[in-house]
Amino acid sequence: MNLEEVIKMSLIVKQTLKNKELNFWKILFMVLGTIVLVNLATAFITRFGTKFGSISAITVLISCIIFCIFIIYRKLAYYNYKIIDNEAMFERVIGKANHIFFHIDLKNMDYIRPYKDVISNEKGVRTYKFVIGKNKENWYIIQFLKDGKIHRLIIEPDENFLKAMEEYNKDRVTSL
Repeated sequence: MNLEEVIKMSLIVKQTLKNKELNFWKILFMVLGTIVLVNLATAFITRFGTKFGSISAITVLISCIIFCIFIIYRKLAYYNYKIIDNEAMFERVIGKANHIFFHIDLKNMDYIRPYKDVISNEKGVRTYKFVIGKNKENWYIIQFLKDGKIHRLIIEPDENFLKAMEEYNKDRVTSL
């Protein structure tokens, strides 16, 4: 076993992708603002009758819950990308809880390419986003086979993470 093979076997790379910090007051304002809007909408709609008001109150409550979940997942969540030995892991972290969504054996990876170079509307391909923001210039797509199905991950790797993935599979992975 030569030195290069030993380095590949003991490869550990980690990247954390976070939103800008939201302060406590902004989060509190978003949640309280949503509650006030729910109350105002319910008060306005109950003028048309209690039956209609009850149905609309439930609808507004459900939309409020969806909005709060959106705030949590889009503004408070962040992502960790890890490569340990020959396995890439992608996880979403919310507060102190983290959930690893994918373990990818890098040997099973078809390719990693810039987002703009990949056709995005192929049928039968499941796509997951692990990015923050909307700057598609820094996005890459990893395509891999899992359980007989093609999956794609959209990630925003830094140079070190991208280089580590390319280095591990430089003979197999088509990139840049």
